[in-house]
This record gives sequence, C-alpha cells and structure tokens, in this order.
Amino acid sequence: MLSESTSDRAYIQLTEKGEEKVYEGMLLIIRGSRHEYLIRVDNIYPRSTLYTPQSPLVLAQKKGIALQIINKMDNRYTIAEAVILGEITSYGLKDVNYPPMPGDQVYMFDPRKDLKRVFGVEHGTSGVVWIGSILGYRNMPLPLDVENITMHFGIYGVTGSGKSYFGGILIEKLSKIPVSEETTSALPVIIVDANGDYLDYYQEFLRKGYFGDYERVCRMVFPTSNLIHEKHGSIYPNVEPIYITLDEFNAREIAELIITYKMGGVSQSTELQIAGLAMALDDILEEGYSITKVLIDETLLDEVLIGSLKQHKEEKEIHPSTYNAIVSAIKKFASDIYKHYKILSTKPTINSRRIDEIVNKPELVIIDFTSEGAPGIPLIVKQLVIGYLAKILYNRFTQFKLSGQEKYLLLVIEEAQNYIPSKSYPIGSSIAREYLSLIATQGRKFGLCLGLITQRASFVDPIVISMLNTHFIFRMSPEDTSYVMKLSGGLPEALKRRITRLGKGMAIVMGQMNKLGHPIIIETGKRSVSHRMGRTDLIGFLKALKR
Repeated sequence: MLSESTSDRAYIQLTEKGEEKVYEGMLLIIRGSRHEYLIRVDNIYPRSTLYTPQSPLVLAQKKGIALQIINKMDNRYTIAEAVILGEITSYGLKDVNYPPMPGDQVYMFDPRKDLKRVFGVEHGTSGVVWIGSILGYRNMPLPLDVENITMHFGIYGVTGSGKSYFGGILIEKLSKIPVSEETTSALPVIIVDANGDYLDYYQEFLRKGYFGDYERVCRMVFPTSNLIHEKHGSIYPNVEPIYITLDEFNAREIAELIITYKMGGVSQSTELQIAGLAMALDDILEEGYSITKVLIDETLLDEVLIGSLKQHKEEKEIHPSTYNAIVSAIKKFASDIYKHYKILSTKPTINSRRIDEIVNKPELVIIDFTSEGAPGIPLIVKQLVIGYLAKILYNRFTQFKLSGQEKYLLLVIEEAQNYIPSKSYPIGSSIAREYLSLIATQGRKFGLCLGLITQRASFVDPIVISMLNTHFIFRMSPEDTSYVMKLSGGLPEALKRRITRLGKGMAIVMGQMNKLGHPIIIETGKRSVSHRMGRTDLIGFLKALKR
C-alpha cells in the first residue's frame, strides 16, 4: 500500500508478479495491521522516471540519438488505483471507517479462506447459486441470491457477446437451486426462444430423461409447424401445439386483444372501438356463449356477435364508422388466428390449468419461435401469443396470492424489444406490452418473475426496463451504454469504460441478485449442456465444396 489512501480509495504499487496477474476490474484483498479490506482495481498506471515529458532520454530519442546504456536502466513500476468495497469481517463486508495504512500488503483472493468472509455465504448455502468466475481468477464464481430474482433481471449485449449463451447458463443454475443442506429444487421457467438457443435442454431431457430437477421439459410450437401432425397431434415427445382461448378473459380484455391485434396499440380512436366491442361481448357472455366458439363458427360470428354490434349501432350507442372498424377487426382476428395460424381453440394448451402443472411439477417450458417452431408466423401473431401468455400468468398468479398460495415462476423473453418496444423502436406498438408491463410493475408481489434479454436495451419500453433490479451487462453498443447506466443507477467510471470492449462471455453483474453488493466483472464460463443448436461449421461447408 502507498500513502494518500482514503477510506474509499487505495493506491498500490504492484510487484513484478502482480504486474502479470492484476487486471482492471479485479478483486484483491488488503491485509493490514488493523483491518482487512476488499478492493476492486479501477485503474492501472505504468510509470517510469525516465520516460516523462521533456526528460533527457525522451528528447534524445526524439532526435534519433541512441542512449543504449541509459535505456537499459529499468526503473519502470506500476501503480494500481482501487476502490475499497468494504472491511472484511467474519460475517461479510461492512462499511469502512478507517483507511488502510501505507505498507499494508495486498493479496490475491483465496477462495479457500476468503469466500464466506467476503460474500457472507458459502457453497451449498440455501437459495444461492454460483455463476462464472470473477475476472482474474480461474475458479472464483460469483454468488447470486435467487430470492431476489423476484425483483426481475435483464441481460443486455450485442450479437455475439454471449448474452443468450449466458441465459442458458442461468437456466442451468436455476434447475438445481440449493434449498437445504442436502436438497436442491428447480424454479419453474417459461422461456420464449427466438433463435433456438435453449432447445438443447429439450434434447437433453429426451436423451437422459431428466434435466436438473425439472420433472419435464416441454417444447411448444405453432400448429403449422412440421413437428405437429394436423390429425394426430405432436409427432415427438413433449412437443405441444400452441392453442389459446379467449374464455378466461372478460369482455374488456377480449375487446382489447381483438382491436389492438389489428391496430397495433391503443389510441383515442381505438378506445372507442374497444368500448363498443366490449358492450357486444358483454351481451353474448350474459347469454352464456363462449367467445372462442363464436369466433371460430362463422354462423355464430355473424348472427350473435356482429348481430349484437348492429343492434348497438341502430340504438346509436356505436357510431357507424366505429361499427365498421370493429367488424373489420373481428373478421381479421378470426381469419388470421383461427383459419390461417390455427391457434384459437376451445381446447387451449396455454391456460390456468396448464400454468398450475408447470408450477407444481416443476417444468421448463420452451416456447419455440424459431423458423421450425413458428414457420412463417409474423411478429404480430407472436406478440399476441406473448400478450395472451402474460395475461394468463398475471391473472393466475393474482389468484394464487388471493387464495394464500405461495407460487413462483420465471418468464424469460429473448428479443424483448419485439414484445415491449419503446417508442423509438421501428416496429411500432405491441399488443403484448401492456400485459408484460403489469408483470414488470406488479408481478413480484405475486411471485411472478421477469427476465428480459435484448441486443438493444434502448429499444425496450423504459418503464418496464426500469423495473429490472439485476443487470447482466455484456458488450454493448455506445448508443445503449448511457441508457443502461441511467436505468441501472450507474457504474463506476472504470467499469463503464469497458462496456463497449468486453470480451465474448464477459459481463458486468450489478443489482439485487449480486451477493457482493457491488458491480463486478465475471467470465460467465460454459454451459454444462453442450450448445449444439448454436454451432456453425462454415469451414466444413467450404471443404465439402472442394470434394
């Protein structure tokens, strides 16, 4: 330790071995005569008394004069500037009230001795999973507090930074959470898989009959997928078609789904359409009709639903232009969702009963939005499915809470900007945004957790993303860096500088789940289940062309 250290900053002269091992962002330990401190290296400054501006050596070399003898005099040294994160005690970190002394020694972190004293937990502690390795160490995982996953999390990074791969690592950890000294359990998870990054877990379950502590891993695809036979259903084990029903919703909610499906969002004009359709839906619900049956039966659709709308128009409760817009929206919805994409059904595969099964088993459910699982399905239909799922989840978990049942589930959404877009994102409005916003703002009270994964954090609705309390930040574009900093509460300048140049598989972890309590860089490591779905073999392809 050097002089001029304070209770929050430390200045260190590195040894020759330290110059080889210490990196910016790394954790070290000061073992002083009075106290021990945990520090994070923010800046490293190589120094030399010979190589200073206007020194004789530098001026001579500027003129091309070779001063070989002087040049061989090695008086270089390295200073590290670090932030003091806390004083190490037998029960974890506490605030620093007295700075380290000059001459105190600085050491690398020793996981055998320092683990519990620094993090306050150890391997096997209930409710804690260990992930990756802290920068600069080969085997120093970071503990995550699973209890705080209820506060929601976000994973951000450009394509190729390792964010989706890390999403899989996190799923693996959540598949075996220590809940006692000898017992582990899995957190029920539904994950929306845009690019096939999680289908390896489905294949793993088929091969071995298990994955972590999940009793079942299910893959859900659109009925138009080749994985589903029109007459005989799934042709593979644990593959289910995506069927939705509207019968679990009230008239207002159904009206919102139908109108926003056509219009893309709610505005002053669509609000009139929603109100008018809700009146007609209330009429037929009072008469005992199933809305789903009405929409899939052309006769009932014309006679019952559109008939009710006509009556309200004739009674001047609905303006003729509003009536025409509502009828157009109804017919488009029924034609697309039932006839073309075939997901509207009186026998839904996503409903309250299915949610109960997922939570109680527990299950890992992969909603497959790849080209194989969702062939030719436009984004608006995917948004409808996610909005429907979010609403079903919110309603069911509200019921759990009201009935005194303690249930938990994690909903993870890849390509989150497609379902909860900000106003700046060019896809326009999303019919899923309102329901996902409910989960983000209120879901944690009911045990409903949200995880968002995105390339462009600035394209995700700012209200929703501000509700995320744990952040895994991979390499990001400069445009998104300041945005994430603002939402997450900011980073130390030394870590902020690194965001645009983090290596693949490296992430800054900050927020409620991070047991350290301070932002830290980790190398996320490898999945335990091989990521075959994400592999490419361009060179093999090129070799084959030469045969």
